[in-house]
Amino acid sequence: MISSIYQIALSTYRESVRGKVLYSLLFFGAVVVLISALFGAVTIGDQVKVIEDFGLMSMSLFAVALAVISGAALLHKELNRKTIYNILAKPVRRWEFLVGKHLGLLLTVGVMLLLMAIGLVLFVYVVGGELNLLLFQAALYIFIELIIVTAAAIFFSSIVITPALSGLFTFSIFLAGRSSEYVLQLVEAIQVPQSKKILEYLYWALPHLDKLNISDQVVYGHGATFAQLGYSTLYAVGYAGVLLALASFFFSRRDFN
Repeated sequence: MISSIYQIALSTYRESVRGKVLYSLLFFGAVVVLISALFGAVTIGDQVKVIEDFGLMSMSLFAVALAVISGAALLHKELNRKTIYNILAKPVRRWEFLVGKHLGLLLTVGVMLLLMAIGLVLFVYVVGGELNLLLFQAALYIFIELIIVTAAAIFFSSIVITPALSGLFTFSIFLAGRSSEYVLQLVEAIQVPQSKKILEYLYWALPHLDKLNISDQVVYGHGATFAQLGYSTLYAVGYAGVLLALASFFFSRRDFN
C-alpha cells in the first residue's frame, strides 16, 4: 500500500516538475517580487514591508495557480493517455491512486514554495539588510493552506470530466475559503431564518483558509505559536482527508470502460 502510494506520488512529482507550468510560475513569481521592489521604492513608508507583503501575496497566488492548473488536469491526462488503465490493472486501489496523486502534487507546490521563499528572504536581505526568517513560517502556512487546495483539486478532478470546470471549482473553493469571514458577517446580518440557516451550513462547510493566512502578522514581525501551528496542521489534514475520502468514494464508482 505505502509502496504504491509512494510510487504514484513520485511519478506525479517528476511529471509536474518536468512540466512548463512550474518553471513559468517560478519565473513570474520572481518578476512579481522584483516589481514589488519598484512599488516599495516609491511608497512612503517601510520599503521592506511592502516587498515582504507583495512577495508573500505573489507566492500564495502562484502556488495556488499551480495547484489549480496541475490538479485539475491530473486525472484528465491519465484518462486521455489511457495510462490509468495500466495503473489500475495493477494491485493498486483507487483511493491509493488518488492519495498518491495528492501527495505528488503537494510535493511539487511545496518545492516551488520553498524556492520562492528562499528567493524572497535573500531579496529582502539584499534590499534591507535584514534576514527575516519569519518569512519561512509564512511560507509554511501557505503550504498548510495548499494541503486543502490540492485535495480540493483532486476531489473535483475525480467527479468532473473537464479540467476547466475542475479548475474553476477548485479556485472558487479557494476564494470562498479566504472570504469565509464575510460569510459569517452575512449570517449575523441576515434576518430571514431559512437563509440564515443555509448560510450557517455554508460557513461551516467551507474551509476557513483565512485562518491559515498569517502573512500580515509576519510582515509586522509577529509569528505563530507552536500550538497554532499544530492546530492549523491538524485542521488542514483533517479537511483534506474528508475531501480525499469523498473523492475516493466517487472515483471508485466511475466506469472507465
